[in-house]
Amino acid sequence: MFFLKKRALIKYDETNPYLGAAVRIHCFYDSKIDISPIIKQCWEKVGQVQLHMNVYARTLEGDLSKLNANGFEGVAVNQDVFHVIKESIEYSQLTKGAFDITTYPLVELWKKAGQQGKLPDEESLRSARDKVGYQNLELKKPNRVYFKKKGMKVDLGSPASGFVCDAIAQIFDKYKIKHYLVDGGGEIFCKGEDQGPKPWIIGIQDPFDKDKLYGVIKLKNKGVSTSGNYEKFYTIGKEKFSHIIDPRSGYPQKGAVSITVIAQTTQKANELSTALSVLGGQKGIELANSLKNVEAFVIEQKEGEVFYYQTKGFCCIRSV
Repeated sequence: MFFLKKRALIKYDETNPYLGAAVRIHCFYDSKIDISPIIKQCWEKVGQVQLHMNVYARTLEGDLSKLNANGFEGVAVNQDVFHVIKESIEYSQLTKGAFDITTYPLVELWKKAGQQGKLPDEESLRSARDKVGYQNLELKKPNRVYFKKKGMKVDLGSPASGFVCDAIAQIFDKYKIKHYLVDGGGEIFCKGEDQGPKPWIIGIQDPFDKDKLYGVIKLKNKGVSTSGNYEKFYTIGKEKFSHIIDPRSGYPQKGAVSITVIAQTTQKANELSTALSVLGGQKGIELANSLKNVEAFVIEQKEGEVFYYQTKGFCCIRSV
């Protein structure tokens, strides 16, 4: 009896800049597959997302720039941008406003406050808050977006990082690439297995020590997103303020230090990890437990004491 030996898979691994961070595409493929045109499609998709969903773009070439400049009159956007905004609104409704892509006026205000080292005054906060609210977004098929209030601005940085991972995953699935990992910079989608074969192992950063991992999770055919205030924050006086703004109050969220969410898509994981940052440990985990195919883990710090919350099915192997 003869047994056919499995052909060794070839590895592709490349990282390029993306929206102030980076995208890593890592896959294993059979030598019979011409990987070059597939990878080209992947990086072209990254470029398209970066052009059309970049809130910091200085020109009106991208769809998001056009929308933020002329949204009150209505702007036709491409299919990807329309999809991301539509799903973002759905998650705003699900989380009762804890996740909201219209917070950019508040983000601008707190960024300026951090640069000046001075808290924003109440009048400025009221003015910025008045421009925030996903209820003031109107979508008209096939692809037109309207702002119901002048001065509104949308920031797609959070869902776009998850979306780009999912978009690359769809390309790989189309061409039957069975083993891959896509990292959008805090958001990851994995399918199949790492070379070995062995499961993909994803580390969760210890928010209190950048040189250590809190633990690791095994991931397969799912997306994961980690949000937190331990890397991105504003410093005003001696106090650090999270870069994640609570859309309801207009102030940076407090308490939640690190939030990890696993979901069927990376965009969903990202939107939920942002929402759980705002909701906090107990309310956030209650929401996650109510959702199908979602697992979550929250590290929260209140008055110097650290609390840990997790869904019933969340499994993390603690680092030693």
